[in-house]
Amino acid sequence: MHIRGKYKVKMLKNRLVIIGIVIVIIVAICIYPVLSKKCLKSRDSNTLTIYALAYNGKLNYDIEPVVNEFKEKYPNIKLNIVEFNSDGGGYEKYNEKISSDTLAGEGPDIIYFDPENTNARAFQKSGMLEDLKPYIEKDKEFNKEDYNPKLLNAGIYKGKLTFIPTDYCVPAYITTKELLEKNNIKITENMSQNDFINSLNKYISSTKSSNGKTLFAKSVDIGDFIASSGFECVDYENKKMYFSTNEFKNIMENYKKIYNSTPKPANNESGEEGIRGIKDGSTLFSIDKIYTGGEEFWDSESAIKGTTGQTQIINSFPTYKGDNKTIAIAGDLIGMSKKTLNKKAAYNFIKLALSEKIQCGEKDYMPPINKKSQIDIKNSYLKEEVGKADKTEKVILNGPSDDLNKYYDRITNNVDEVRILDTNLDKLIKECMTPYFEDKSSYDSALETLENKVKLYINE
Repeated sequence: MHIRGKYKVKMLKNRLVIIGIVIVIIVAICIYPVLSKKCLKSRDSNTLTIYALAYNGKLNYDIEPVVNEFKEKYPNIKLNIVEFNSDGGGYEKYNEKISSDTLAGEGPDIIYFDPENTNARAFQKSGMLEDLKPYIEKDKEFNKEDYNPKLLNAGIYKGKLTFIPTDYCVPAYITTKELLEKNNIKITENMSQNDFINSLNKYISSTKSSNGKTLFAKSVDIGDFIASSGFECVDYENKKMYFSTNEFKNIMENYKKIYNSTPKPANNESGEEGIRGIKDGSTLFSIDKIYTGGEEFWDSESAIKGTTGQTQIINSFPTYKGDNKTIAIAGDLIGMSKKTLNKKAAYNFIKLALSEKIQCGEKDYMPPINKKSQIDIKNSYLKEEVGKADKTEKVILNGPSDDLNKYYDRITNNVDEVRILDTNLDKLIKECMTPYFEDKSSYDSALETLENKVKLYINE
């Protein structure tokens, strides 16, 4: 009897466990549709979610015109704008969240980011971006002739157009005719990178003395330097590296000379170190982006002439082979999440961001990728700025010279290649090769370290 009683108790417990499991399953089945509907509310076919930077309660200058134009043109589509204010590390949070949320499949519908701070390759590898090519092909209103095909298709990955640059820059330098003549330096447009650096060897040697001279007024980014050379370090799709080549070695040797004759990166750069250095004669080259490819581009000649009395020379960094190609670096990139429910609305937002009207707006970097906007920006300077005083240097602005017009026409009408920077890769190159630049390691030792780290990176 005692044993049989224990058996009955055990059977009762088992039944209670089974009943409990059944109840849990039934409850889960009943709750799931509710949870599912709740999750779907975060993605509404009538709403587009956008992450955007904001300053002092106002959307950033590059995204605000697109938002305003979209609201006016498509009033039936709601924009859910998630703002990241500049105060309290908002810029870092923006870059972090747009990446982590998108890769998790929960990010915004419109993916708009700066590849210098958010890794574009990670987006492409994740497969979370919609292919924009079919939308453009079906859109009879979208005129592809308004865009350089190299720029328009810069975001192609495995045959899919993952994103499109809204603007770009061409790594360039400014010097003056008088500075080059004074230092007996001859530079031509078609020089190879090796010939360019060799022509500067005497000046580079002079920077090693205590005369305060520098080759460039501030550090040259290693990623920009490699990109402008035309050399491809990595084939991401096939996971191949090309560091063990004479070409890469020569590029690193050339960069080493620049590295050791130029100030190291500073956190408090004003963006006008170059024009100041040219003015006081302490530097040979300016790479101030505001003048070489930014909103003050058309002011640069007048600023140089007005502050130094000298004649500006502007040119892009030479390619490794010296073929005078224009190699552009993509600026901000825009794309669409695969999770977007209203893909037509998202495409229309992207289309507006690339339109002539929007691309004529004020931007930190120029030119935009829309050809008509490039012309409009130039004409706006001629009509509205020439004859007035420059905001910064307080000099009267003159019309561009034939040389500046020629240079602008080349970097807008003849873009041969477009590079999208991989900041993770650039950091690895800088980290591994710096001991070689500073003579703390041999080239071969630094190269071996680099190849090992990049191999792990591209195979992640």
